[in-house]
Amino acid sequence: MYFDALTLAAVVEELRTTVLYGRIQRVVMVGPLTIGLEVYRHARRYYLLASADAQTARIHLISQRPTRGVDGETPFLLLLRKYVLGGRIINIEQPPYERVVLFSIAKPMESRKLTNDRDELVDDVDDDDSASVDNMYHCDLVVEPQDRRSNIILVDDNNTILDAIKRVSPRMSSRVILPRQVYTLPPAPDKRDPLRATAAEIAALTGNDPVKALVGAYRGVSPQVAREVLTRACGSIPQSTRELPAYTVAARLREIFAEPPAPHLINDEQGPIGFAPYHPIHLPNATSMPSMSSALEAFYTARQQPLGRDRRREELRERLLASREHIERQRAQIAAELKRAAELDRLRWEGEMIFAFLHQLPPRAGELIVEGERIVLDPNRSLIEQAQERFKAYEKAKSARSILPERLAEAEQRLAGLDQLLALLEIADESHQIDLIATEAEEAGYLRPSATRRPSLRSRPLQIRSSDGLPIYVGRTARQNEEVTFRIARPTDWWLHARQIHGAHVIIRADNPPQQTITEAAALAAYYSQARHDAAVEVDLCRRRSVRKIPGGPPGLVSYHPERTLRVKPQLCGEVVQKW
Repeated sequence: MYFDALTLAAVVEELRTTVLYGRIQRVVMVGPLTIGLEVYRHARRYYLLASADAQTARIHLISQRPTRGVDGETPFLLLLRKYVLGGRIINIEQPPYERVVLFSIAKPMESRKLTNDRDELVDDVDDDDSASVDNMYHCDLVVEPQDRRSNIILVDDNNTILDAIKRVSPRMSSRVILPRQVYTLPPAPDKRDPLRATAAEIAALTGNDPVKALVGAYRGVSPQVAREVLTRACGSIPQSTRELPAYTVAARLREIFAEPPAPHLINDEQGPIGFAPYHPIHLPNATSMPSMSSALEAFYTARQQPLGRDRRREELRERLLASREHIERQRAQIAAELKRAAELDRLRWEGEMIFAFLHQLPPRAGELIVEGERIVLDPNRSLIEQAQERFKAYEKAKSARSILPERLAEAEQRLAGLDQLLALLEIADESHQIDLIATEAEEAGYLRPSATRRPSLRSRPLQIRSSDGLPIYVGRTARQNEEVTFRIARPTDWWLHARQIHGAHVIIRADNPPQQTITEAAALAAYYSQARHDAAVEVDLCRRRSVRKIPGGPPGLVSYHPERTLRVKPQLCGEVVQKW
């Protein structure tokens, strides 16, 4: 879907009726390449989102207050606070047919009182500035939602770049975006004005792709706009430019750029799949929306849920793997120390032999051979000193040997708990599950606490009703596994888990469930395991009373015996009763 010049024009028209002459009360980094502004005008707050992300570049109003999504303070955010926070938007401009919007901002030169967060004003002031023009500082906030070339740039009143959310060096592009450089608009393409399109120009188009021909000939025409123009003119998209009704195409092209915005959202059975600032007759299931921003918010919210989930999963995986590497190094060091400690009997024996043969050894002896065993000696040191050194090393190794096995077991249990979290992370279907796993990792000490997430995040295990009407509980995090097994389940309930791999604990809350319910619960245990994508998975089944916590182990790790094993296909079964 294209955030094209027509879409931006509809957004700009909306912004002029909402945030123009409003005061910027808050500035926040929603993401590494996304900013959020809170604008106060006529006793009402408006929330503006601008993104320079290549996949989701856009600008529009949003219904909810933007929240901080980046830890720390970036240089660009500090400049926005200095030059934009507390300023009034005095002009909003879009160069014709360009995906560029410029916000002219005037701010009093005197400092403003800020909150403790330092990203918003304390007061909601909406009256006219009492400061004179001479006491105002002017700057421009430029948003360029242009796919991979998208950017957000802060420019001072001398048209000099203060900074940008994405710096562009001379090696990256001929259009340099760096501090202290002069800001210039993106070069205008050598194309015609669509509002002045003529039949002669349309007739002169060549090629086998009319959509591509229109996009290449006229400014501001995206592939989606071109398809809409051709559908309105021809009823469908022609196969060649030779088939174009030139006069009708030219009229429809002028029409689509001249008509007032009519925001629409395009849906399918999965949800929003597109948007348009006009009624798109070439796309089915178009629904009229109250504003262009509401259409954009609905579309990008639906689109970013899987994108945000996958990005969050990848970030968390990297952090957990880094923690695992650290714990693995500790485990290897402890194992090496334990191996050295296992040689303590040799140290004691060598010390005893040196004392036993002390008077038989010649001065400056380099070795001592006893019963075919060779003891290396230092000819430059006394024999008594070398024997005492071995006894000291023996005593040190002896004390270490008593605690090292415990430390090694602890490290191995922490690795097992971390491997469980990594496995559950891979099968997490929703962002909320990923956040729960992150919270558990922080509580277990695998990760440092994050300032952007609530430390007390909790949820209930998944509850499903089998086709026989019996309750099945599924744990999808380590603590949910522990709750399912040791709090929800009764001793006589049936417990299931994928065999010898990490995954969910599943409970059938019944003493003697039918075979169909057992099969469905086993399929759920296989689905919520590391083997989700296998054709068939072995699942162990036993009474809950046969399951035991691992002493001192992390949540969710258990042992069980006796058990029997089923082989089932991983799949979702039953009816969801409670999701969270």
